Amino acid sequence: MRGSAWHRAVGTLSLAVLLTACTATHEGQGHRAGPGSATSPSSPSSDPAQPSCPASYVPPRADRPRVALTFAVAPDLATVRGTERITFTPDRSITELVFRLTANTAPTAATGTKIVVTSAQADHDAGDATFSPDGADPSTQGGLLHIPFRRQLPAGTQVTADLAFTVTLGDGSFDRIGRVDRSAGPFAWFASAHPLLAWEYGYGWHTEPMLQFAAESATSEAMRTDLTVRAPAADTVLASGNPTTGERDGEMRIWHTTLDAARDVSVAIGPFQVSDTKVGSVALRIGAPTTEIRDMLVPEFRRAIIELSRRFGPFPFPSLSVARVPEEGGGIEYPGAIQMLTSSDLVAVHETAHQWFYAMVGDSQAEHAWLDEAFATYAEQLVDNTPPAPGDLRLRGPVDRPTADYGADEKDYYRLTYGKGAAALRAARDAAGPTAFDAAVRCYVNANAWRIAEPSDLANALRDLPAALSVLRTAGALR
Repeated sequence: MRGSAWHRAVGTLSLAVLLTACTATHEGQGHRAGPGSATSPSSPSSDPAQPSCPASYVPPRADRPRVALTFAVAPDLATVRGTERITFTPDRSITELVFRLTANTAPTAATGTKIVVTSAQADHDAGDATFSPDGADPSTQGGLLHIPFRRQLPAGTQVTADLAFTVTLGDGSFDRIGRVDRSAGPFAWFASAHPLLAWEYGYGWHTEPMLQFAAESATSEAMRTDLTVRAPAADTVLASGNPTTGERDGEMRIWHTTLDAARDVSVAIGPFQVSDTKVGSVALRIGAPTTEIRDMLVPEFRRAIIELSRRFGPFPFPSLSVARVPEEGGGIEYPGAIQMLTSSDLVAVHETAHQWFYAMVGDSQAEHAWLDEAFATYAEQLVDNTPPAPGDLRLRGPVDRPTADYGADEKDYYRLTYGKGAAALRAARDAAGPTAFDAAVRCYVNANAWRIAEPSDLANALRDLPAALSVLRTAGALR
């Protein structure tokens, strides 16, 4: 999540230059042991069979999870009834399934938002579901949903779970879930609203506590996703994957899309004024409460897609859906989708950069949030040719720090994760030289596409640039 207050105001590298300059060997030394593990297995992103610098993005895992989501939005846009069917094959033995209930975090629940799971079942003779608080608002079911198995399931066992849930959309606020009434009618938006499978290949279950301020704390693998939204027929749905309209059901209409690899989804509903634009091969859809706001955003996102693609590689998704809702705050990124709660061009670049850093190259947002937030802020600065804020690199504290360690200290989290993190990347680039550093980052992106990266994966990509590594280690980014 990006508050606009945290944003401050290179030419194209050819693939040949990138491949020549990049000598990093992507070896398996990044992923730590998961809960209850004695050793750390190699991660999918550190397969020694991969070339040292892939010429393009490594494809998603063939055995990635599959999820089918349905959201039925009430006529007044105040509640959403959902279903979820997920099938996945763990790469280690398991005794339960764990899902994260992001809508029950304390700052989100304070707006009146909550998720209630009404049914949770799994095959293999699974037992009754339980809930654990893990930092969630005490008035909710909790932060984690557990579905236990009566016996240990060996690695390689395909597991399917079916869930049903209801999400209440609270009053509009700078958050991923909300609803507001305007003269044109109500608008609603929700993301990370379904129970999110908390699994990481090569690690296991992520059970980190929920945060006490507005930020992300989830870890999820890229999944084959089928998304269906049933919403009032008079409204427009903007969502991950640019869903298309289908059959009408009385006063409601069905919208549907599929995504080949997505960690999460975002949905927005309302009387949006929509514009469809092609940016190269990317279908850009922007919706806003007014045509004036919409038309102001179109060139900003066009510019963001073009400039970021020059630096980091082709846009990761066939489409980008942007929903500018009538609320103020910042922006929030999702695979192939962005929620805008501001019209700032800085937020446009930052959130678009997250399509590479988070949506495609994933990370544990609870443990290594800087891997997406610092990179997105750094990308802003490159695109807009602006330096880090004076003093950011000298801020006290490490860049790489578990987010829960900040407690309720939101200010330090943003200063270190965004500000110092981006300043460290800029200083590392200056120390190594822009051409070599940019090539190494491109290799890091290609090799870790659709995986969950670790700081050591970045260190691997920079292994032949000791000056850059020294800067990042001094900043506490590579612990």
